[in-house]
Order: sequence, then structure tokens, then C-alpha cells
Amino acid sequence: KSFNNETNEHLKVHIMFIQHETNGVISTISKDQAVAVSADQSSTHAHGKIYNKDLQDSYLQVIWKNPKISESGKYFCLAYAKNSTGQDSVFQSTVTIKVLKPKADDLVQVLGQLLKRVDTLEQLLEGNETKLRGQDDRNVQIAQKFSGLEALNLQRVNDDILISTTHKTPFTSCRDVNSSDERVVVTLASEQKVMCDTKTDGGGWIIFQRRINGNVDFYRGWKEYRDGFGSFLVGEFYLGNENIHQLTSKKPHELRIDLEFDNENYFAQYSSFLLLGEEELYKLQIGDYSGNAGDSLAYQKNMSFSTYDRDNDNASGENCAVSYSGAWWYNACHMSNLNGDWGNDAYGKGVNWDGVTGLHDSVVFSEMKLRELDKIIN
Repeated sequence: KSFNNETNEHLKVHIMFIQHETNGVISTISKDQAVAVSADQSSTHAHGKIYNKDLQDSYLQVIWKNPKISESGKYFCLAYAKNSTGQDSVFQSTVTIKVLKPKADDLVQVLGQLLKRVDTLEQLLEGNETKLRGQDDRNVQIAQKFSGLEALNLQRVNDDILISTTHKTPFTSCRDVNSSDERVVVTLASEQKVMCDTKTDGGGWIIFQRRINGNVDFYRGWKEYRDGFGSFLVGEFYLGNENIHQLTSKKPHELRIDLEFDNENYFAQYSSFLLLGEEELYKLQIGDYSGNAGDSLAYQKNMSFSTYDRDNDNASGENCAVSYSGAWWYNACHMSNLNGDWGNDAYGKGVNWDGVTGLHDSVVFSEMKLRELDKIIN
């Protein structure tokens, strides 16, 4: 209901979410993704769909079968859409929901209905018992045979469950994940929760950086970039340099970067990808480039990671992270800045990829992802 039906612009929705004033985000849906429900909303059911045509057809709906008093309050329904030039529009509506405790009269009425059903069932049971008493021994034999078959069937079911449990192994990477959804969140054997891209170039990618709408602030310090931040539910996040280091240091990986700008899709792929540890300032090591986005990461190759509170760049007399509103593997300073300020068109401060946007424009979509190769590092 958030959309203004009188708008004359041709807008396309790319994310919608429903948020409670105190309980936070309840449910969200992004373009080309399934509806997601917050982990602490186990009794909540949600469904929705984002269409490529006019925004009025897109929807997100949340249903509570057994609402609790704590779920009373204001709910904010927000939708983000883009026009033909890539500019964002925000639609919002608010609804107040009050969950009432049942009154004594309501409980008495329900109890009366239940007692009537019990009486009816008891009468049916007595009638069935009378009929059963008149059955001959043949029915008893049939019942005994049926009981034997039931026990045998139960044993087979238990055997199937045992076999299934025995052969079930946790995911070691996104290469193990098969799903009809393009993006799916799983927990790896290492207990690291990740978002997998199951379709691009055959799938198997772990997404470690994702930006789709600017809802998450990426201008953060060293500790947050080390540990990770953002939300899979909202759709914007950074997995964390330490997590990326742990993933890439055990097996060889490749790197892929997917971008969208001016309604066109671009990608840059690198044959190898390794992030060194914190003691080496999360230095970036990449292999050969391929793609249609231009190699705007080559200038950042073998550079250490910098944030506004940790200046590790090669620039003399300035901190590139402060000068260009980001956090990146700055040289002196950059030809790409995908953790820059969302939508900023000032020189070098936006979400830049020079081969696509130049340094005065920002992409409207960014995903950085890694995929393990076959060879194991000894």
C-alpha cells in the first residue's frame, strides 16, 4: 500500500521491507531474491514478489497465525524504487496494530464449542465400538497382519532416516549448494554464515560485499571491516576481512565483481584471489583479469587495506580513506572505490569503478564474490 498510484514516472522496485518500531526488520524482499523472514520470527509467514513492470504490482505481505501482545505497535512498510535514470525513490506507509487479550466471554464460548465436539466424538466412538464387537476372528487376523506390516514399514522409515542422517554432510563452500534461488544464505562447516550466488557463471560463489540501495553505511573503521557488518536480510553487507582471509588462505580462490550502471551489467573476474592476514594489513593479491568492466583493480593490487582510522596507503600527506569517503586497498589513491559513499558524484568519493563509471559517478549495484578452485594449498 506504500505506492503512490498517481505517479507518472516509470519506476521499478528493487527492495521492500516491513519493520516493527521496536522489534526491527520483520521481513524483506529484494529484486531476484526470495522473501526472507527474520530468524526470531519463527511463527511469522511472509510472501511477496517484485515485478519488473510497474511498481504497483509488486508486494510484500506478512501474516501472524498466533500474534503475541509484544507484536503490537507501529509497522513501517518501505519500498525503494528506481526511475529510468537510476535515481532512487522511497515509498513509505505506517500502520498501527494492536493485539488484544481474549475476554472471559470469548474463552467461555470457545470452551463450549470444544465440549460439543467432544460429545459428538464420544458418540461416534461408542457406535464404532459396538460394531467392532460384532466382528469375527477374520478381522482380528487382518488387524494382526496389518500391525506386522506397520511395524515393518516403521522399521524401513527409521532405516531411511538413519541413512539420510549418516550421509548428510555440512557445506564446505558454496560449491556444495544446489538451489533454485539465485541467492541463498547457508552456514558452512566452519560455522561461518554466508550468502551464496548459485547461478552466476555456474554458481558456487560466496558473496563478501554487496550494495544495492545505500541503506547500510560503509564508511566504517578498521575493526568493523575486520569483523564484518551489515545484514543478509536487508541485502547490504561486508563479510569481514578476517573471514575473507580465512576462506582464501586454505584453498586457492578466484574473484568476481558484478556491477550495474546505466541499466547495463558489467563484470570483472580475476583468476586468483588471496587476502593476507591482519598482521600483513589484509594485503590484496589478485591474478589475471577478464570481463567487460575494465581492470580497475590492477592499481590496487598488492596494496594494504585502509580505513579512516588506519592509514596504510601509499599517498603522501593524506589518508585516502578520509579523502575519498571509503575503505579500500588504496594505492595513491584509487581507480576503484566500491566501499565509497553511495550515490556521491564528487570526484573519487562515490561507489566508483573507473572502467564503468569514471570517477564522477557511482554504480547502482555491486557484488564482490569469491569461489574456490580445486587445488588445495599445502
